[in-house]
Amino acid sequence: MNHSVSELKDWLAPYRAGLCFSVLAGTLATLLLLLQCWWLAWCCGQWFAGVAISLTDSLWFILCWLGRTVLLALKDLQAMHVSQQARQHLQQQLLQQLELAGPRRTLVGNDGELSTLLLEQVDALDPYLSRYWPQLWLVVLTPLLIATATAFFSPFAAGLLLVTAPLIPLFMILLGKKAAQESQRQIKALGLLGGRFLEFLRGFAQIKLLAAEDQVLQQLDEASAQYRRRTMKVLQKAFLSGAVLELLSALAIAFVALYLGLGLLGELPWAKQQVPVPYQNALFILLLAPEFYAPLRQLGSDYHAKAQAVAAWQSLKPLLQLQVQQGGGTMPAAEPQPLHFATTAFFSAPERPARLAPLQLTIQSGQRVALMGRSGSGKSSVLELVLGYEPELSQQIWLGPHRLSELELTRWRQQLLFLPQQSPWQTGSIRQNLLCRDYDEYELLTALENSQCLEFLQQLPQGLEFELGEAGLGLSGGQLQRLAYARALLKPALYWLLDEPFSMLGKTQQRQLQQQLNCLSQGKTLLLATHQLDGLEWLDQVCYFEAGRLSWQGTVQQARQQHWYGALEELEPDDAEA
Repeated sequence: MNHSVSELKDWLAPYRAGLCFSVLAGTLATLLLLLQCWWLAWCCGQWFAGVAISLTDSLWFILCWLGRTVLLALKDLQAMHVSQQARQHLQQQLLQQLELAGPRRTLVGNDGELSTLLLEQVDALDPYLSRYWPQLWLVVLTPLLIATATAFFSPFAAGLLLVTAPLIPLFMILLGKKAAQESQRQIKALGLLGGRFLEFLRGFAQIKLLAAEDQVLQQLDEASAQYRRRTMKVLQKAFLSGAVLELLSALAIAFVALYLGLGLLGELPWAKQQVPVPYQNALFILLLAPEFYAPLRQLGSDYHAKAQAVAAWQSLKPLLQLQVQQGGGTMPAAEPQPLHFATTAFFSAPERPARLAPLQLTIQSGQRVALMGRSGSGKSSVLELVLGYEPELSQQIWLGPHRLSELELTRWRQQLLFLPQQSPWQTGSIRQNLLCRDYDEYELLTALENSQCLEFLQQLPQGLEFELGEAGLGLSGGQLQRLAYARALLKPALYWLLDEPFSMLGKTQQRQLQQQLNCLSQGKTLLLATHQLDGLEWLDQVCYFEAGRLSWQGTVQQARQQHWYGALEELEPDDAEA
């Protein structure tokens, strides 16, 4: 945890100047508080002496009160502004990290957990920035100023304040450790709950089809009930620490008041019939005593904010430290180039088995290649490598004379058409999901015709304005797959990476789209992950993967004669849309 605290302070370094301004405003407010309390004590002394208070004296009190109010408001506003600025920068950094990580983001968590990190855990840093960090300085400066003013009139009272002050931070630390542990467990539980809820939303169609709504709702109720119980434990620790700190500060103030009261009565054992602190000075000290402990109590109340921030930072660290490929400054060529793989083993995570064995493969410019093999054999991993998201392996892939890591990756990915097995869909109309940039109506209709989407779109009540639900809810898997293919065709690209683009369609429809693909991919470099070769006689080469290893290369005709080809044909669906 100490290492996380150090990292949190390092991240906060660029924003310390703004927070120091907040501390300065709080310190000036303390000085005005001293003047205000001294004025009140002086007025009471004058009143007891029978001297009237002038309007000018009252005006000074009002000015001190207004000035302190303004400075305290300025302190809080400045701290909140710095907190908002820091959290916005952090969110932008995390979003950029996710963009650069691509598929590697799954090493940190699923989409539900990542969304919780970006929203909940970044916001969990706010109390630490806006309250705890400024209070960490004010808890030193404010008591020192008050103790100095008190010592001028009564060194014993100042010593009494300073002796009792360390008790509050001591109990704050003891109770805060337990709250930190509970906060860490709470963050993990929230991430799991968010991930589970998102998965339920994505699978809503299947849940409804299986009539399993009651079971799902019961699981969500149990998970949310556990989360509520954990939340109450965290609050219990926070309230307990607050109550203990209030009790300690009240006892300390009572000791100071007892000393001053007995002194005014002349009943102190070591100063009988003496008044060590006159009435006006005693009242001034007594007015300051609660303010002496107020920053300590506030820091104790805010200490759980530090524990919460440290726990949040620990959950954000895996994403911030995830290695991503930044790319170089070389612009990719405007014409297709040979693609050469000379990679070492590719691991999905250091502790997991290799997804790909060492790979030696060359794809000539304009060549159209099938990647075949059973599920999990490494076909999709080859396509992911071309995207350039793997920092180490991008140095072992060449596009013409340049390594992939040397290319300007944004321009490189603009030349890629990548169609994964599961395409992302957002809530909105079909037209909104298809048009990632401006296209004219002719381009859109052409893409829909080439993907055989026009027929079922015409049968929808609203056509292209038909509203999709979460993860494409409202259309079948085959319809979504054809729409994803149409969306891909709208993108001009030199390299096409298609991962089983027609797997949810019947054989008849597959062959029709494969013939269309033959015409559309002329002159392109095509990598097509597939289980069968019927209708793909036009491909130039076939690469067969087995257990992450490239075990065979040849033509389509040669592939059909291999012993493994018949086993792959059994994986194909019937002649009906899935």
